[in-house]
Amino acid sequence: MLGALLKSSEPAKPRRALPPTSDPTDGFARFEALVCEFHWTALQIGAIASCMNASLASRRSWMLRACSNLVPVEAPVVKVALRSWQDIGLPRDLAASVARAYFNLADAKKLALPLINSAGIFVAPQIPLAKLEQIAVVWRKLAEDCREAALEMEPETRWRLNGAYTGNALVLSKFLKEAMSGLQTCVNQQGEVALPILPQRRQIPRFITLQSCKIFSQAGAIAAFARDTSRNDLSVDCDRDFRLKEAVVVTLRNGRKLPGLIVWSKDGKSGIRFDSPLPDDDPLIAG
Repeated sequence: MLGALLKSSEPAKPRRALPPTSDPTDGFARFEALVCEFHWTALQIGAIASCMNASLASRRSWMLRACSNLVPVEAPVVKVALRSWQDIGLPRDLAASVARAYFNLADAKKLALPLINSAGIFVAPQIPLAKLEQIAVVWRKLAEDCREAALEMEPETRWRLNGAYTGNALVLSKFLKEAMSGLQTCVNQQGEVALPILPQRRQIPRFITLQSCKIFSQAGAIAAFARDTSRNDLSVDCDRDFRLKEAVVVTLRNGRKLPGLIVWSKDGKSGIRFDSPLPDDDPLIAG
């Protein structure tokens, strides 16, 4: 297969941006999608915990109405990423922490949804504060679990994605700590929720590369085929798999050298994170 790719390596439009839903088998795509979805889920969990805190502090159970649009849903891409955690080089403990958060979320939703739904009906009976306190404890604990998982995830995102999501971890850590401590900083007196802004919410754009290259490592040089590029990384096809975090240098057909680290490798496909991000006007990613 690799030989056929090398023979047809002249691209018509080498810098065309890939659509957002690029190859779901790509380790970059799966890892980044997992990070995006988990950060959003953690934000929603923190907001629901904050709403419960506000309802208890003001003794107004109707303030739970704001939670109806905040209940997280586990995205299919999360299940795919967690099932293939070894393929994308996710540490076992981190995969377990994220999986545990979603597992506990399912139980927390079963407890909270009846209260949230009844709070949206003006003629519904008053929700007992003692019951609300019990359920709020569950969501505060869930916020604590998400905070720990987000902090555990941050070093992985930093070395894989050059710190693009580090700002998210800082925002989430502060927000979730407030929620798990019983505070309600994102909820006003009218029960309206203003979520914190996550600095990084969109996936990093990828651009078609489609050219032959060589990958140099301690094991020597091997022919490869560069498929697509972002400012942080390069996806390649190759006849061998690499070790996670193995240092390599990619030499493009024009002689340009791109040093980096292997961040995933499976079935002849690998992802290489550049040692330094490409500038916006780099020919590989400039439109």
